[in-house]
Amino acid sequence: MRRLHFIIMIGVLLFYAFYPLTWFLFRRPSEALKRSVPQSVNGTTVWDGDTVTLRSMQSETIMQDQSGETKERLKEPVPQENTPSPNMDEQNLPAVLQKDMRNDAAAETTEMQTTVEEEREDPKMGDGEKVVPHDVMYDNQNEKEISTSSGDNVDVLLKFLTLEGSMEKTNCPEQNQSKTENSKEMLQESNADTSKSPDECWDDYIVTTGPGLGQEVFCPRWSFPAASYYTTVEPTVPFEVMWRVWEDLDADSESVLTPITIKKASLDFTVMSYNILAQDLLELNQHLYAHCPLEVLQWSYRCNLLLIEIKKWAPDILCLQEVQENHYHEHLHPVLSQMGYTCVYQRRTGTKTDGCAVCYQSSRFAEAAVSKLEFFRPETGLLDRHNVGVVLLLRPLVTTEAEVKEAGPPLCVANTHLLFNPRRGDVKLAQLAIMLSEIGAMIKSCKARGEHCNVVFCGDFNSIPHLPLYQFITTGELSYQGMPTWMISGQEDLSYKPSYHRLFAPLWPSSLGISDTCQYTTDINKTRGQNSGTRGYSHEFMLQLRFCPAACVRPGNLVLIPGVTDIKPDTSEDAQNYEKRFRDRLKHQVDLESVYKHVLPGSGFPEVTTLHSEGGTTVDYIFYSPQRPLTKKQRAYKTSAEKGLKLVGSLSLLSEDLLWSLNGLPNHIFPSDHLSLVARFQLELDDA
Repeated sequence: MRRLHFIIMIGVLLFYAFYPLTWFLFRRPSEALKRSVPQSVNGTTVWDGDTVTLRSMQSETIMQDQSGETKERLKEPVPQENTPSPNMDEQNLPAVLQKDMRNDAAAETTEMQTTVEEEREDPKMGDGEKVVPHDVMYDNQNEKEISTSSGDNVDVLLKFLTLEGSMEKTNCPEQNQSKTENSKEMLQESNADTSKSPDECWDDYIVTTGPGLGQEVFCPRWSFPAASYYTTVEPTVPFEVMWRVWEDLDADSESVLTPITIKKASLDFTVMSYNILAQDLLELNQHLYAHCPLEVLQWSYRCNLLLIEIKKWAPDILCLQEVQENHYHEHLHPVLSQMGYTCVYQRRTGTKTDGCAVCYQSSRFAEAAVSKLEFFRPETGLLDRHNVGVVLLLRPLVTTEAEVKEAGPPLCVANTHLLFNPRRGDVKLAQLAIMLSEIGAMIKSCKARGEHCNVVFCGDFNSIPHLPLYQFITTGELSYQGMPTWMISGQEDLSYKPSYHRLFAPLWPSSLGISDTCQYTTDINKTRGQNSGTRGYSHEFMLQLRFCPAACVRPGNLVLIPGVTDIKPDTSEDAQNYEKRFRDRLKHQVDLESVYKHVLPGSGFPEVTTLHSEGGTTVDYIFYSPQRPLTKKQRAYKTSAEKGLKLVGSLSLLSEDLLWSLNGLPNHIFPSDHLSLVARFQLELDDA
């Protein structure tokens, strides 16, 4: 073991002893060449006259090292005499003798000079010639040896090398033009101050072709950036992302082959329904918007985005919910009035500061009737919440021959915001019944004048699709007997609870003045102003008492009067059906259909109209009166187009995942926790 350590120590000592000698003997050519680089002393370049041998693969590095001092030497003229004209040098310097150099590398210098002078007269020579010493030798390994014997020869050599590189077309396009001009000027300077004869000039140098040294000198190597963990961010041109697209439904229907028919005059109009999120409610429920940046929660920021969105889609009818009263009068109404809208606003009763608004373009519609509804009815005991609604009857305006006149059937536009509480489905049904009763009254008044009235029913219904309240609107019928109240809207699943409130008939008292068919009872307007008593009930309400179980029991003290008190209650099938219908069913006679199908086409994901920190769902809707095929009886009395509205297109909704990718709602694109609903309809004007 000790012997091994001794041998290792001897080897180390020998290595350190002979290492300087081996380095001196086998040093790299590039270092030797660096020693031969001219040194500038008082403006004069000094060479040591060493002979340098280098390989072709190292030429690029060597020339780059010399490029800095080469450019300095180009500024000094080289004394020459009887030098050919610049034009001849510029045309004849390109590569010509490479073929001869390869064949006769060891030929005599005098023979090579003769060949050079002969081929200098060849007009085929281009601009890429190179000038190197005559004793350059090429071997099989593509090595070249540059021998210099004096400082003057090296000066001329560098001048020609740089001159050739500047005249040659490099791979740097931005430098080609400047290099060509500089080469001409340098060549003229060298010719003007020459002191040597042509023979003296070409005795020591030959012209050959090959890879352009100018490219190696002037074109820098590819520079790769240093490795970094972070990716470089380059400025990009700002662009708008269309998160929501317009879906044209009319184009699909026209693709089907149909018989040619005469087109009727029609009116296309756009409806927007939008819950804009009242600022007071936002600040009252800040926990729902903890995910949002603070700037997007400011009303000034949200109001600007809201008005931009309204201007972008330019709806003819605008239904807004959660409109704060002071914001409506100070910010929204002035701007909407300048945009040509006429607005009707109804604030919620109680302490809440928001309400509903319906705005329409006064150039396209005229107001025929308006009804502001308040759902707070303390006398009923059921309607104890302060929600409201607005119902308008509009007539389309058509301009003909510079005259504006009403044309076509009237349009009933309704807007509401039902109670949010998921556990009080009974209150929601009662509020909805008030809206449907008012809409039915508008339709009934139009029918009395022989007109068909189309309906557009917008709002925040606080109910998810295909649940009982939604089915009641779209199907016109609901059996609610024994149904849990939380199931009406479906916002919250409370089936895990051991007990919960259920619905039983009658759903609301008769004092509300609304029947189970969602119509105002007879003479309801007259009975509202009378005192309660034996004469304070309508005839229809009294008829309902005939079928209650108490009416079938004859009082013991009742005086028998022939033909009056001896008549038994009617127990026919109609009376039994009426009793059953009153007990567990609600109905309405307004034909309505939803604009949206609540499922994103293609993906199958559910659409979302509202989203906050507790999740997203669909609670906003636009219902409308669709076109239905005419019956035989209707065809007999009707020759114009079918009744109803034709849905032309709608603005697509988004999925919950996509909204969360935008940091939820509200954000820098959408100013509310609800998305706007936009639909375009077509109304046949010949329907009047």
